[in-house]
Amino acid sequence: MAKLRGILFDYGHTLVWFPKYERTHFAAARDVQKVLQGLGFSVEASTVRTLVEDFAHRKDVVKIDEEFKEILSILGVECYRQDDLQRIIQAHWRPYIQNAHLRKGVKELLEHLKILDLKLGIVANIWGGGMNPVLERLDIQKFFDTIVASIDVGFKKPDPRIFHLALNHLELTPEQVLMVGDNPREDILGSHDLGMGTVRLMRGPNRSRPDLVAPRFKIRNLSTLVSIVNRV
Repeated sequence: MAKLRGILFDYGHTLVWFPKYERTHFAAARDVQKVLQGLGFSVEASTVRTLVEDFAHRKDVVKIDEEFKEILSILGVECYRQDDLQRIIQAHWRPYIQNAHLRKGVKELLEHLKILDLKLGIVANIWGGGMNPVLERLDIQKFFDTIVASIDVGFKKPDPRIFHLALNHLELTPEQVLMVGDNPREDILGSHDLGMGTVRLMRGPNRSRPDLVAPRFKIRNLSTLVSIVNRV
Protein backbone atom coordinates (compact mmCIF):
# COMPACT_ATOMS: atom_id res chain seq x y z
CA MET A 1 0.00 0.00 0.00
CA ALA A 2 1.24 3.48 -0.87
CA LYS A 3 1.61 6.17 1.77
CA LEU A 4 -1.76 6.68 3.44
CA ARG A 5 -3.31 9.99 2.45
CA GLY A 6 -7.03 9.47 2.93
CA ILE A 7 -9.78 7.47 4.65
CA LEU A 8 -13.29 6.75 3.41
CA PHE A 9 -16.00 5.82 5.90
CA ASP A 10 -19.32 4.09 5.60
CA TYR A 11 -22.15 5.95 7.33
CA GLY A 12 -24.80 3.71 8.90
CA HIS A 13 -23.57 1.34 11.66
CA THR A 14 -20.05 2.73 11.19
CA LEU A 15 -19.97 6.43 12.03
CA VAL A 16 -23.49 6.35 13.48
CA TRP A 17 -25.62 3.66 15.06
CA PHE A 18 -29.26 3.23 16.01
CA PRO A 19 -29.86 2.07 19.61
CA LYS A 20 -33.35 0.82 18.69
CA TYR A 21 -32.80 -0.16 15.07
CA GLU A 22 -35.86 -2.38 14.59
CA ARG A 23 -38.08 0.17 16.31
CA THR A 24 -36.72 2.83 14.00
CA HIS A 25 -37.72 0.74 10.97
CA PHE A 26 -41.24 0.33 12.29
CA ALA A 27 -41.50 3.98 13.30
CA ALA A 28 -40.60 5.03 9.74
CA ALA A 29 -43.26 2.75 8.28
CA ARG A 30 -45.88 3.90 10.78
CA ASP A 31 -45.13 7.55 10.05
CA VAL A 32 -45.70 6.95 6.34
CA GLN A 33 -48.90 5.08 7.21
CA LYS A 34 -50.16 8.07 9.23
CA VAL A 35 -49.52 10.53 6.40
CA LEU A 36 -51.34 8.27 3.94
CA GLN A 37 -54.23 7.87 6.34
CA GLY A 38 -54.50 11.64 6.48
CA LEU A 39 -54.75 11.63 2.69
CA GLY A 40 -57.54 9.07 2.81
CA PHE A 41 -55.54 5.91 2.02
CA SER A 42 -55.48 2.82 4.23
CA VAL A 43 -52.24 0.82 4.15
CA GLU A 44 -50.46 -1.58 6.48
CA ALA A 45 -47.26 -0.31 8.07
CA SER A 46 -45.71 -3.76 7.62
CA THR A 47 -46.33 -3.55 3.86
CA VAL A 48 -44.68 -0.13 3.70
CA ARG A 49 -41.64 -1.46 5.52
CA THR A 50 -41.34 -4.48 3.22
CA LEU A 51 -41.50 -2.34 0.09
CA VAL A 52 -38.87 0.09 1.38
CA GLU A 53 -36.56 -2.80 2.29
CA ASP A 54 -37.07 -4.34 -1.15
CA PHE A 55 -35.85 -1.09 -2.70
CA ALA A 56 -32.85 -1.04 -0.37
CA HIS A 57 -31.75 -4.43 -1.72
CA ARG A 58 -32.26 -3.67 -5.40
CA LYS A 59 -29.15 -3.45 -7.54
CA ASP A 60 -30.41 -0.47 -9.51
CA VAL A 61 -30.63 2.94 -7.90
CA VAL A 62 -33.37 5.50 -8.53
CA LYS A 63 -33.86 9.02 -7.21
CA ILE A 64 -35.74 9.32 -3.94
CA ASP A 65 -38.86 10.80 -5.55
CA GLU A 66 -39.04 8.01 -8.10
CA GLU A 67 -38.51 5.37 -5.42
CA PHE A 68 -41.44 6.57 -3.36
CA LYS A 69 -43.63 7.11 -6.42
CA GLU A 70 -43.14 3.44 -7.27
CA ILE A 71 -43.82 2.39 -3.67
CA LEU A 72 -47.02 4.43 -3.62
CA SER A 73 -48.09 2.95 -6.94
CA ILE A 74 -47.66 -0.57 -5.57
CA LEU A 75 -49.72 0.46 -2.53
CA GLY A 76 -52.45 1.68 -4.86
CA VAL A 77 -51.90 5.33 -3.97
CA GLU A 78 -52.25 7.21 -7.24
CA CYS A 79 -53.77 10.64 -6.57
CA TYR A 80 -51.50 12.94 -4.54
CA ARG A 81 -49.72 16.24 -4.92
CA GLN A 82 -45.98 16.82 -5.11
CA ASP A 83 -45.97 18.35 -1.62
CA ASP A 84 -47.77 15.22 -0.34
CA LEU A 85 -44.98 13.11 -1.81
CA GLN A 86 -42.38 15.22 -0.02
CA ARG A 87 -44.30 14.86 3.26
CA ILE A 88 -44.28 11.09 2.83
CA ILE A 89 -40.55 11.01 2.12
CA GLN A 90 -39.78 13.23 5.10
CA ALA A 91 -42.08 11.15 7.32
CA HIS A 92 -40.19 8.00 6.41
CA TRP A 93 -36.76 9.47 7.05
CA ARG A 94 -37.60 11.41 10.21
CA PRO A 95 -37.04 8.49 12.66
CA TYR A 96 -33.67 7.66 11.07
CA ILE A 97 -32.59 11.28 11.38
CA GLN A 98 -33.81 11.61 14.96
CA ASN A 99 -32.55 8.25 16.25
CA ALA A 100 -29.02 8.22 14.80
CA HIS A 101 -26.32 8.33 17.50
CA LEU A 102 -22.64 9.03 16.97
CA ARG A 103 -20.40 6.08 17.77
CA LYS A 104 -18.24 6.61 20.82
CA GLY A 105 -15.07 8.56 20.12
CA VAL A 106 -15.89 9.42 16.50
CA LYS A 107 -15.51 13.17 16.83
CA GLU A 108 -12.16 12.84 18.61
CA LEU A 109 -11.01 10.35 15.97
CA LEU A 110 -11.93 12.65 13.10
CA GLU A 111 -10.22 15.59 14.77
CA HIS A 112 -7.06 13.50 15.17
CA LEU A 113 -7.13 12.32 11.54
CA LYS A 114 -7.46 15.89 10.29
CA ILE A 115 -4.50 16.93 12.43
CA LEU A 116 -2.55 14.24 10.55
CA ASP A 117 -3.58 16.05 7.33
CA LEU A 118 -5.54 13.08 6.00
CA LYS A 119 -8.36 13.64 3.52
CA LEU A 120 -11.64 12.17 4.75
CA GLY A 121 -14.81 11.12 2.98
CA ILE A 122 -18.06 9.23 3.37
CA VAL A 123 -19.37 6.72 0.82
CA ALA A 124 -22.84 5.54 1.79
CA ASN A 125 -25.74 3.61 0.33
CA ILE A 126 -28.30 6.15 1.41
CA TRP A 127 -30.16 9.31 0.41
CA GLY A 128 -28.24 12.49 1.20
CA GLY A 129 -31.41 14.06 2.59
CA GLY A 130 -31.52 11.34 5.24
CA MET A 131 -27.82 11.52 6.09
CA ASN A 132 -26.70 15.15 5.86
CA PRO A 133 -29.09 16.44 8.57
CA VAL A 134 -27.60 13.87 10.95
CA LEU A 135 -24.04 14.85 10.12
CA GLU A 136 -24.94 18.48 10.77
CA ARG A 137 -26.79 17.71 14.01
CA LEU A 138 -23.87 15.66 15.30
CA ASP A 139 -21.42 18.37 14.16
CA ILE A 140 -19.16 16.11 12.09
CA GLN A 141 -19.96 17.20 8.53
CA LYS A 142 -17.13 19.75 8.71
CA PHE A 143 -14.49 17.00 8.88
CA PHE A 144 -15.24 15.50 5.46
CA ASP A 145 -13.75 16.56 2.16
CA THR A 146 -16.35 14.61 0.20
CA ILE A 147 -19.70 12.98 1.00
CA VAL A 148 -21.14 10.63 -1.61
CA ALA A 149 -24.68 9.26 -1.20
CA SER A 150 -25.77 6.49 -3.54
CA ILE A 151 -29.34 7.66 -4.16
CA ASP A 152 -28.03 11.09 -5.15
CA VAL A 153 -25.42 9.83 -7.62
CA GLY A 154 -27.28 6.86 -9.12
CA PHE A 155 -25.05 3.92 -8.17
CA LYS A 156 -24.18 2.25 -4.90
CA LYS A 157 -21.57 0.14 -3.18
CA PRO A 158 -20.02 -2.23 -4.16
CA ASP A 159 -20.22 -0.62 -7.64
CA PRO A 160 -16.69 0.68 -8.31
CA ARG A 161 -18.08 3.92 -9.74
CA ILE A 162 -19.16 5.22 -6.34
CA PHE A 163 -15.70 4.63 -4.90
CA HIS A 164 -14.03 6.19 -7.94
CA LEU A 165 -16.25 9.25 -7.56
CA ALA A 166 -15.12 9.74 -3.96
CA LEU A 167 -11.48 9.11 -4.87
CA ASN A 168 -11.69 11.66 -7.68
CA HIS A 169 -13.10 14.22 -5.26
CA LEU A 170 -10.19 13.58 -2.90
CA GLU A 171 -7.70 13.49 -5.80
CA LEU A 172 -6.25 10.23 -4.46
CA THR A 173 -5.59 6.75 -5.85
CA PRO A 174 -7.09 3.59 -4.29
CA GLU A 175 -3.67 2.57 -2.96
CA GLN A 176 -3.51 5.78 -0.90
CA VAL A 177 -6.81 5.23 0.87
CA LEU A 178 -8.36 3.06 3.58
CA MET A 179 -12.06 2.15 3.48
CA VAL A 180 -13.71 1.67 6.88
CA GLY A 181 -17.09 -0.02 7.09
CA ASP A 182 -19.17 -2.76 8.67
CA ASN A 183 -20.61 -4.50 5.59
CA PRO A 184 -18.46 -7.32 4.14
CA ARG A 185 -19.90 -6.96 0.64
CA GLU A 186 -20.68 -3.28 0.15
CA ASP A 187 -17.75 -1.80 2.08
CA ILE A 188 -15.02 -4.42 2.15
CA LEU A 189 -15.40 -6.40 -1.09
CA GLY A 190 -16.15 -3.32 -3.16
CA SER A 191 -13.14 -1.33 -2.00
CA HIS A 192 -10.79 -4.34 -1.85
CA ASP A 193 -11.42 -5.07 -5.52
CA LEU A 194 -10.18 -1.55 -6.35
CA GLY A 195 -6.96 -2.01 -4.39
CA MET A 196 -7.90 0.03 -1.34
CA GLY A 197 -6.86 -0.94 2.15
CA THR A 198 -9.85 -2.24 4.11
CA VAL A 199 -10.89 -1.97 7.76
CA ARG A 200 -13.96 -3.90 8.85
CA LEU A 201 -15.79 -2.64 11.94
CA MET A 202 -17.28 -5.63 13.77
CA ARG A 203 -20.32 -3.81 15.09
CA GLY A 204 -23.99 -3.52 14.24
CA PRO A 205 -26.33 -5.90 12.41
CA ASN A 206 -23.67 -6.99 9.91
CA ARG A 207 -21.12 -8.15 12.47
CA SER A 208 -22.05 -11.86 12.16
CA ARG A 209 -21.91 -11.91 8.36
CA PRO A 210 -18.94 -13.85 6.97
CA ASP A 211 -16.08 -12.18 5.16
CA LEU A 212 -16.18 -12.40 1.36
CA VAL A 213 -12.56 -11.30 1.19
CA ALA A 214 -10.22 -10.91 4.11
CA PRO A 215 -10.12 -7.28 5.29
CA ARG A 216 -6.68 -5.93 6.03
CA PHE A 217 -7.80 -5.08 9.56
CA LYS A 218 -10.73 -5.97 11.81
CA ILE A 219 -11.65 -3.70 14.69
CA ARG A 220 -14.36 -3.54 17.34
CA ASN A 221 -13.96 0.14 18.13
CA LEU A 222 -13.27 3.02 15.79
CA SER A 223 -10.69 4.40 18.21
CA THR A 224 -8.44 1.49 17.16
CA LEU A 225 -8.12 3.20 13.79
CA VAL A 226 -5.59 5.60 15.31
CA SER A 227 -3.06 2.82 15.88
CA ILE A 228 -3.73 1.42 12.39
CA VAL A 229 -3.06 4.81 10.80
CA ASN A 230 0.19 5.00 12.71
CA ARG A 231 1.28 1.63 11.26
CA VAL A 232 0.40 1.98 7.58
